[in-house]
Amino acid sequence: MHKKLYLIDGTALIYRAYFAFIRNPLFNSKGENTSAIYGTINSFLKLLEDFKPEHIAISFDRKGKTFRNEISQEYKANRPPTPDDLISQVKPIQDFFQQIGLEEISCEGYEADDVLATLAQQNKDNFEQIIIVSGDKDFAQLVDDKIILYDPTKKKHIDRNAVIEKYNITPEQFIDYLAICGDSADNIPGIKGIGPKGAAKLLNEFGTLENIYDNIENITAKSIKTKLLENRDNAFLSQELAKIICDLKLDVHTDFSFEIKQLIGGYELMQKYELNSIAKRLKELAKIEPKLKKQQENLVFSDEFDFSDAEDTNKFFQAELIDSEIDFDKLLIELKKADKIAIDTETTGLDPIRAELVGISLCYDTEKAFYLPLKHQMAKNLNTDYVLRKLKETLAGKLLIAHNIKYDYHILKRAGWEIKNKVFDTMIAHYLIDPTMRHSLDNCAKTEFNYQMTPIKELIGTGKKQITFDLVPTSQACEYAAEDANITFRLHDIFAERLKNLKLRNLFDTIEIPLFYVLAQMEENGVHLDVDLLSKLSKKNQKRIGELTNKIFKLAGTQFNINSPQQLGNVLFVTMGIPPVKTTKTGFSTDLAVLEKLAKDYEIARLIIEYRHLNKMESTYIKALPELINPETGRLHSSFNQTVTSTGRLSSSDPNLQNIPIRSELGKEIRKAFCAKDDEHVIIAADYSQIELRVLAMISGDEKMKKAFLENQDIHKETAAIIYNLPKEEITSDHRRYAKVINFGLMYGMGASRISKELSISRKEAGAFIENYFEKFPTIQAYIQNGIKQAHEFGYVSTIFGRRLYLPDLQSKNGMRRSAAERVAINMPIQGSAADILKLAMINLQKKLENHPEIKMLIQVHDELVFEVHKSELDFAKEIIRKEMENALPDNLKSEIPLLVDLGIGQNWLEAH
Repeated sequence: MHKKLYLIDGTALIYRAYFAFIRNPLFNSKGENTSAIYGTINSFLKLLEDFKPEHIAISFDRKGKTFRNEISQEYKANRPPTPDDLISQVKPIQDFFQQIGLEEISCEGYEADDVLATLAQQNKDNFEQIIIVSGDKDFAQLVDDKIILYDPTKKKHIDRNAVIEKYNITPEQFIDYLAICGDSADNIPGIKGIGPKGAAKLLNEFGTLENIYDNIENITAKSIKTKLLENRDNAFLSQELAKIICDLKLDVHTDFSFEIKQLIGGYELMQKYELNSIAKRLKELAKIEPKLKKQQENLVFSDEFDFSDAEDTNKFFQAELIDSEIDFDKLLIELKKADKIAIDTETTGLDPIRAELVGISLCYDTEKAFYLPLKHQMAKNLNTDYVLRKLKETLAGKLLIAHNIKYDYHILKRAGWEIKNKVFDTMIAHYLIDPTMRHSLDNCAKTEFNYQMTPIKELIGTGKKQITFDLVPTSQACEYAAEDANITFRLHDIFAERLKNLKLRNLFDTIEIPLFYVLAQMEENGVHLDVDLLSKLSKKNQKRIGELTNKIFKLAGTQFNINSPQQLGNVLFVTMGIPPVKTTKTGFSTDLAVLEKLAKDYEIARLIIEYRHLNKMESTYIKALPELINPETGRLHSSFNQTVTSTGRLSSSDPNLQNIPIRSELGKEIRKAFCAKDDEHVIIAADYSQIELRVLAMISGDEKMKKAFLENQDIHKETAAIIYNLPKEEITSDHRRYAKVINFGLMYGMGASRISKELSISRKEAGAFIENYFEKFPTIQAYIQNGIKQAHEFGYVSTIFGRRLYLPDLQSKNGMRRSAAERVAINMPIQGSAADILKLAMINLQKKLENHPEIKMLIQVHDELVFEVHKSELDFAKEIIRKEMENALPDNLKSEIPLLVDLGIGQNWLEAH
């Protein structure tokens, strides 16, 4: 008798793998989504490495309906259709398993669950234990003394006791359990109104579903009895749907033997899909498994090393705690020999302007990393001043590598060491390589090395029990911090090579890295807030919210929770009888688009729009801003992020300054609260004039637009005159508005539908308007068409500085997703180039302002920079700001189309804007 048989639910593995990467999918150079292929095979290899199975079978669901669909047409009917880019990955996955010798076992009209259950029952006499590998709870009905489950997501075995403990029923009762409480995922109705606890209670009392109904008169709870009687048919239908078939006629003549060397059969397929780390693991596991272990022991790594077998960090490198001055001095000798060192700080919090330095981790090769405790409580620490002074001396002139260097820069500067080394930020590098991915160190370790880093919550906890890092024992802190430095060090060579291959190194060195110093200085500067103004504004706002609430209740004829979409939907579309615009899975939609459509005919919709806007401004800005003021500086220190947007634009957080409305009265009042610190200072707001249209003129080469900008004409009025074929003096405000919408609309990839909405005209009129525009501006049309064509050809678009954005949805079979990607392909080169120009202006300006401490750059929003300036420096500030912004383009990209800056001055942001 063989020991163990592993039965793998292939379909469950595929879905789990795909949705694990749903927000940051993996793509190869051909633009093919490979997330499910990577994730499924990675999970399979992890299973092999963890358990060394010698007997394996795998099954996948077949296409088409099963016998359960014949029983109930509603079975699984509420599931969304399988995404196209998941469907395209199923065959490669199945091909892989076939090529390594695991034939697909399936049965027409039945699911993989039924096949695996049948295999489990048929082979009980041949194996000591059968393990079903799946996270699907339905398999709990099969658990007995020989059959157990293994959930690869939770890495947990589930035996009979585990089923009883989790569900409070036995595995034999599990089918009836599902029959009662139902399963929304599979659209198994169950008995409406009786949930898991109620189902378990009934089965503990009566044993089976049949016994429950045979003893229905003995049930004293009237509501339960009524629900059972009303849903009897659903209960027995659900029982039939939930039962996994265990006696299929499967023509299988094998003992499911599997040898590790069979993995080599999938090597070429993985290379074809450019999953090189997987291909390498296959080769190592299949041919030189003993050597693989030896490599791990000897700490041999390559740029694609797979960490999936790691049980702890020290299996791959040595984490050394340096808590004595003697050991630290020895480390300095080693550091002096290195040419590049990874550095990471551990602190008491996430806010770099408030957090205190607790320790520093360092790594200068792949074999070891070090942790220097500085301010751990109840522990042996090094002297902070001595450590920072010595590190500054020893590391001078060396390349420092960090992941999110801006944070470490803040922390170390506040502690006494202002970094002036050449730096390499692996987070910024990863962002440039693929801006659509997540750029955390955890994600980089996972995608590059298949390595799961230690979560910080394992050290400091969560919620009310969370502690600060200075309370973590230094032994644990060492393991955690050394891991950060070691992974960061390993990422450097990989990302540096990719930046070079993708021709992104110049962008990295000349824009993104210099920019972090500028952003750090802006964050340190902070901005003064008029708290009294915000307090008055809050009172005024609350009063208006109260008035709106009363008016809404009066129009509705009832009081309800306006903030509840469900209650609001019922009031509007049931109580008031307003025709619904659209519905969702949870009921009537009351989103902004719906309310705006209703607002044309219903006053209540207009009031709700205003109510929501005021509430959002109150919670997001008016009340929140004063709470964000740093008590030490008395100023608000927003964070400026350079690795968030896919186009290259900066974003901000705590607070998000980009989202303060420009046009609404309340938005203007909030901007008024951002003010100069006293009467001796003023605010300067410098805003690029129509920079994106100017960039469009540059890269399209359109002569008409070029002429308008060269002559400093009103571009929208000029466009209107050309489109309508009228003298400029006859152009009305409506003519200009139409031209403005189409100038910007086509640049953002708008079609006739969107433009018709923007201009409140018919789709046919909008189409004719676009056609007329392209007749007069054929160069713009050619730019758009060529841009889309090239995006389809190369799979990405780029700015004039080489910044890239990959657009995998260009290959999507879903027309809406494909069209959305094409719109991005039109706009990104324009918006991204404008963003890069502004970044260069910021870098150049900061250099010029180094000796002018009374001119502080405070805020960057869209195409605008905001400064606080002492009045004595006002003339110089105006001159230098305008000069550097208007001449930001480097010589090799200089254009005859001028960049113009609108510059305003006032005591606050509103006055200056």
